Amino acid sequence: MKGLMCGRYSLKASSIDLCRALALDEVPQLTARYNLAPLQAAPIVTALAPRALTVARWGLLPSWAKDASLASKLINARAETLTDKPAFKALARSEAHRCLVPCDGFYEWLRDGRARTPHWVFAPDEGVLTMAGLWNAWRSPDGLEATTFTVITTQANAMMRTLHDRMPVFIAPEHRARWLHEGDPGLLVPWAGELRERQVGPLVNHVEHDDPRCLEPATVVQLSLL
Repeated sequence: MKGLMCGRYSLKASSIDLCRALALDEVPQLTARYNLAPLQAAPIVTALAPRALTVARWGLLPSWAKDASLASKLINARAETLTDKPAFKALARSEAHRCLVPCDGFYEWLRDGRARTPHWVFAPDEGVLTMAGLWNAWRSPDGLEATTFTVITTQANAMMRTLHDRMPVFIAPEHRARWLHEGDPGLLVPWAGELRERQVGPLVNHVEHDDPRCLEPATVVQLSLL
């Protein structure tokens, strides 16, 4: 069950729902996303602008990156080594570079031999969750500018261990300000709240599919799960 994590997520919440859930002053009209993938644009909430959404590209580019190719390798940051890795340690210690990544679920693929079946993991009410992240404004040597981010992961909780050995770090509403402004490492732990999961169909395997069908329950359920 080891491998890339977290590599896809959904954000289908309306602008009004995001405003309410995150106590934002204003949210632009957003397109619902059902299969958000690395290197694509997504909204984040930063410590510099905690009551607004900032659009960034998923895949962190540190200031020392010579080109954008590094982004695909830095979509996740392990909580356990956050302050050790050159790409993350300075950002994690800086209030200006911590962020929250809104989502309403994420995908994980259960491996059974060569078979990989996608599952959607979500809150019981399918409401807005916030993943802990880091962000950076990067400028290439030839002047290209990009706002980028990474999602912090930690060890899986009991529910997630049936699918994978890691999971995103979720920050509860009452602790969001603590993560943004204090960077409390005690928050970077497995989620203690309730999560649910369901097997979904193979459409989500391909990034070109990004519509409500990605969340539909699989019509053929893997027999080993029954």
